[in-house]
Amino acid sequence: MRKELRLPTIFVYLFLIGLLIYFIFLKNYEFISYAIVVGILYYVILCADDYYNFPAYSIWLFGIWIVSHMFGGLIYLKETRLYDIVLIPIINGGGELIILKYDQLIHTYCYMVFAILVYFAMKKHFKEGQIKALILFTILATIGIGLLNEIIEFGMVIFADAAEAVGGYYNTALDLVFNLLGAIIGSILAWKLD
Repeated sequence: MRKELRLPTIFVYLFLIGLLIYFIFLKNYEFISYAIVVGILYYVILCADDYYNFPAYSIWLFGIWIVSHMFGGLIYLKETRLYDIVLIPIINGGGELIILKYDQLIHTYCYMVFAILVYFAMKKHFKEGQIKALILFTILATIGIGLLNEIIEFGMVIFADAAEAVGGYYNTALDLVFNLLGAIIGSILAWKLD
């Protein structure tokens, strides 16, 4: 592991271990699973870094996402879970058709970070002058990761009885839209910072 990644790695794993103990105590199986999955995912990114040498800022951004994601399901303001808080009431179609919630902001941020990581991983496999193709494939790969996340959430609904926390059809569709938005932002940002 590179020296500059030690601090974010210690921070992430201490945070996850503390939360894992807390979620086990609460018997919150959804977030026990999330803590384990993001811990494994962080480890996979560190292993991939040995080959791809991601920018250190991208690893920090991923750690910030882990904290933001976990707090989204853990923190309640009054009786409303942080993920369900409306930040700016841009659209209120009733039910789950509400924009802009904390959940949607975190989905955008998460897939912006994934796009940055994917961009630098895929860059090794593209030739000079193929920037448009690199950006396009970065976006497509990133939304593929987002789709995998939605499948994992569906698994949580089935196996961890998390239907209320995960949401329904509109929630899933909006998640995919904000994942795409984050993928576009992250791809362009990675290109500009490269």
